[in-house]
Amino acid sequence: MSISQQQVDFANGQARERGVDDKVRYHFRNMLDTGFPSGAFQGIWNNESTMYVDLYELFSEHARQLAFGGRYVVITGCYNDVTGGRSKAVSRIDEHYTCNIHPRSAYFKAMAANGLVPMNVVDLTAATIPYWELRAQSSLATGVEDPFLTAYREGSFHYLLIAADRV
Repeated sequence: MSISQQQVDFANGQARERGVDDKVRYHFRNMLDTGFPSGAFQGIWNNESTMYVDLYELFSEHARQLAFGGRYVVITGCYNDVTGGRSKAVSRIDEHYTCNIHPRSAYFKAMAANGLVPMNVVDLTAATIPYWELRAQSSLATGVEDPFLTAYREGSFHYLLIAADRV
């Protein structure tokens, strides 16, 4: 599912080329109101997209779509609210992407409110630093690399994988 028709068309084309289009299908949808039936899925995931929506609305929709016992996985950046509010570096990332990075605790509160129980949390922060160091030196650099590196190194920003089950 994507809000980009171009991405959906590309993904469906790739599925056809690989002979798996009878098993995989991509859709152009709004992740807060997908129109998919309740309890229809065993697995749902988000990758770096949750900072554009309200977490309670998102997890409500995902919980509705998941069958009981189904798995939700999110990979996301979140700010470390244990150390205080949003750091200057995190604010610069927000500004660059015109998003609203959520505090780490908000993910767990919104999941709990919607019957999603975290089963595994993996902190991928340290593993992302080499990517941002390399990108900072590449022709792909956009100016957001230094805020990411600063936020990761100072501990104000985390890159997490959270796997939660629908109960």
